Amino acid sequence: MKKFNPTVPFNSPASGGDMALYATCISTSSRVQEEENIKYYNPTMFNNALRITLMVSVFLCLMIFNMTAYAQKTITETFEQASKKGLYPIGKVNTPLGTWTFDDALVTPSEPLDFRPMAPRILTASTPEEPAGSVTTDFDIPGLKSVKVGFVGFKQDPGYFQVEVFVSKDKGKTWESLGTSRGRYDKAAETFATFKVNSDSAKKQSYRVRIANASAPLLSRYNRINLTLVEMEYGK
Repeated sequence: MKKFNPTVPFNSPASGGDMALYATCISTSSRVQEEENIKYYNPTMFNNALRITLMVSVFLCLMIFNMTAYAQKTITETFEQASKKGLYPIGKVNTPLGTWTFDDALVTPSEPLDFRPMAPRILTASTPEEPAGSVTTDFDIPGLKSVKVGFVGFKQDPGYFQVEVFVSKDKGKTWESLGTSRGRYDKAAETFATFKVNSDSAKKQSYRVRIANASAPLLSRYNRINLTLVEMEYGK
C-alpha cells in the first residue's frame, strides 16, 4: 500500500482521477481550438462563438479541477498492518501511512487481553507530573482539519480511562492539546471521539499528531488503553 505523501501539491494533476480530469479538460480545449483554427479565415460571428466557447470551456475545466484538487480528504490508520513492537520503551512502528513513534506503547498480534490483535496498547502516567504513554506521527499532515480516535480501556485495569490528542506545527518541538475524551465506563465497546483543529490558518499549516493515554495515573501504569482507529481529515 502506498504511504501517505504530503509533498504532492494539491493544485497539480498528481495521479488517478485528477490526472484523468485534467487530460479531459485539455483534450476538450484542444478540440475547440482546432475548430477555431479551421474556421479562423471565415470572418463571421461563428468565429466569435468559437472563441467564447473556448474561454468558457477552459474556465469550467479549471474550476472543476481546482474543486477536485482542493477537496477535503481522509486518511485512516487502524495499525492492523503495522510492524510489530512487543515492548513498551520508545521505538518506531511502520504502517501503510508512514512511521510512528510509540512511547510507552506497543502493538502485537499475540496478546489475548487486547481488544483485538494489533490494537496499540498504551500505558497511563505513573503520577500526574509524569508523561503518559503515546503514539505520534513522524510525518506531517497538510491542512489538518480534525482527528477521530477510536479507543477502549482494559477491563481488568481499575479507574476511568480517556485519551488526549495533541498537534504540533513545528515537527514535534512544541505541542498543543485539542482536548480529552473519556471512554465508556464498562469498557465493553470502543469509544469514538473527534477533535477539531481550532485554527483559522489550519488550511495553510501542516501538523503532526499525538494520541496520549490520559487515564487516571497509577504507579503501576496499568490503566491501559487500546487504540483502534486514527482517522485524520485534511485538505486545503
